[in-house]
Amino acid sequence: MRLAVLVTHPVQYFAPVFRELAQQPDLEVKVFFGCNHGVIPSQDPNFGVVFKWDCQPTVGFEHHFLSTSSLVNLQGLAGVRLATKAAVAISRYKPDAVLIFAYSPAFITTSTLLLHILGHKLMLRAETTDEALTRSCFKDKIRQFILSCYYRQFTHFFPIGTNSINHYCRMGVDKSRLTVVHYAIDTDFFQKQVDYWLPQREYLRHKAGIGQQDYVLLYCGKMFRAKNPLVIPEAIGMRSPVERGKIWLLAVGDGELREQFERIAKAQLGERAIFVGFKNQSELGQYYAMADALILPSQSGETWGLVVNEALQFGLKVIVSDKVGSAKDLITDDNKGWIFHSGNVGELSKMISEAIMVTKWSSANWETLPHPKKLAEAVYLKVRVYD
Repeated sequence: MRLAVLVTHPVQYFAPVFRELAQQPDLEVKVFFGCNHGVIPSQDPNFGVVFKWDCQPTVGFEHHFLSTSSLVNLQGLAGVRLATKAAVAISRYKPDAVLIFAYSPAFITTSTLLLHILGHKLMLRAETTDEALTRSCFKDKIRQFILSCYYRQFTHFFPIGTNSINHYCRMGVDKSRLTVVHYAIDTDFFQKQVDYWLPQREYLRHKAGIGQQDYVLLYCGKMFRAKNPLVIPEAIGMRSPVERGKIWLLAVGDGELREQFERIAKAQLGERAIFVGFKNQSELGQYYAMADALILPSQSGETWGLVVNEALQFGLKVIVSDKVGSAKDLITDDNKGWIFHSGNVGELSKMISEAIMVTKWSSANWETLPHPKKLAEAVYLKVRVYD
């Protein structure tokens, strides 16, 4: 059996899925990348920094780069031209099925159309949802019509969670063509960080000047408007001076709002607001180990929020907005965290207060979290049907 995988570029969260697929019996796998963004140092438009992933996102499986262009060149006419190259390369591989990640940009959309015309069996794994963005009724109807037609090209879908299932059903996809597999991080990779950094938790906090009774809130991610990070210091400012005196804010990441976010946070917390900038995958563990709770206050575009998976694996509580896609699937009770209405500063402030009052950090059962092998197993079972 042969499986071709089409994806825009190497993504650190996809790599363990591809490795798991490569280990499946009687299955040959080849991943076709549109470009090599993330493997060589390159600019990320939202982080605002030049970086490459340090977690070897192309090791452990056969792969082919269709270009060495930037992500921008996967859009527009350049993306359409590259799609022709992708369709030819995949057809020469002669796969029994093609697993496609996402339905955009133009490179992916056009490749999908060409592969369908060529008679390939297509499966889709995408961050699909109707909740991430607010659209006018007219735009929503147009989108529904286009996607309903587009999805007819696929034989099977692997929704990432509840919102994704609801989206496909609304678009007319029969439930028999859906196999839900929750979005996962590289849990094995992060467990090594848990095992290494958590024993150093008290030392790391003491070194940073964090008291035993202090409470550390963590923001981890890109700092731009869709993530709405500025609401965090505003919510902290609504707490009493006594509560505020116990709160630390640890901010990991970068982006267009970094300077403003840091200035406002330091005005509220002084030296108890620590901004460390962008950190790569292997560096994240120490910051999760220092924290008590993660805050993800996104106001749009957050189809899942994989930092929630990471935080839960480190045993943190999580406070997220209702715009975070993973909330319905991962925050199933108060033992894991709280969900507030996006943009409601008062509600967020109240939840921060509740978080401070409840039991602090506790070890997590990481085996209950989504694992990348689940998607690999589900895909393998479908390819066997097509063989």
